[in-house]
Amino acid sequence: MSYRESVKATVKVTLTGPDGKVLKVIEGENPDPFSYTIMNFLQLYIGGTIPTLTMYDPFGNQYTFDLVTLSPSTSLGYLTASICLTGCSNTGSTPPDSTGIWLFNGVPTTGGSYGWAFYQYGGIPSSNFIAGLSYSPLNAYTDTSSPSSPGDIVYSLTYATQSITNTLSSPVDVYTIVLVGAVYGSLSASPVYVPITFYIFSPPIVLSPGVTMTVTVTLSFPYGIAITPMTTTTAISSSGGRALAL
Repeated sequence: MSYRESVKATVKVTLTGPDGKVLKVIEGENPDPFSYTIMNFLQLYIGGTIPTLTMYDPFGNQYTFDLVTLSPSTSLGYLTASICLTGCSNTGSTPPDSTGIWLFNGVPTTGGSYGWAFYQYGGIPSSNFIAGLSYSPLNAYTDTSSPSSPGDIVYSLTYATQSITNTLSSPVDVYTIVLVGAVYGSLSASPVYVPITFYIFSPPIVLSPGVTMTVTVTLSFPYGIAITPMTTTTAISSSGGRALAL
């Protein structure tokens, strides 16, 4: 599989001044990896009859859900659905009590493999969460990419956009932004917030008072290959539909 065929996350950040003038646009300058929790979530689901699944919230706290057990063995019970972004039950309106874009003045945990140290999102201490900012509602929707020639990969796209304004009296340093969703267990109505993807700024962004940071995260899932442009006489056969869930 080439890079163009891969599942990926991309982040675009736009800084806007109090007068509406665009101050800076950041896009494609650094990697946009998925969190350790999401990789664990995806890999375990294709690994057979795994009895339980462990997930971590944005602060690194651990939660375990039942998957394939005769009866619930955890306090949360069975994982009831996929990862929710908008319209989620029993969530608040702003982070850290809601889904959306969370801002931190620190970086994630590090791991190591093949002689290299690397950032892997296992969590950032809650003391590094940047509180007191003003958030717009999270807007999330799905779409499909438009191929331009035969052989192009067709992607199912999920967009998540949110604006955050510094309403504090002093600047804040933003080192990491995290797209956060919610999951639920069958024995608990309370959401468990889970990091989906993260982005590290180097150097950090200095978010001055009155400045707004608008973040758009695009999740791309390849699911088709373009054959030919469709006309009124083009016949397309299908053996079934498709389903997309994180």
